[in-house]
Amino acid sequence: MSRVHLLQMSTTADRAWMAEVAEVFGTGNAGLARFDGRAMGARGSKLRGLYDAYIAARDVYEAN
Repeated sequence: MSRVHLLQMSTTADRAWMAEVAEVFGTGNAGLARFDGRAMGARGSKLRGLYDAYIAARDVYEAN
């Protein structure tokens, strides 16, 4: 898989996660929630699933 494709996958996962962060915390607080640790979500939550998917995609991209 090309590095560009891996970046696209990571970016798509990031956008999906941040859309859910905005839904949960509100658009105005989404950026702050991302960087202060609240945006990871509780285990089993949709937010946590999207966060975990983003981290996995980011890690694959960074490893290549």
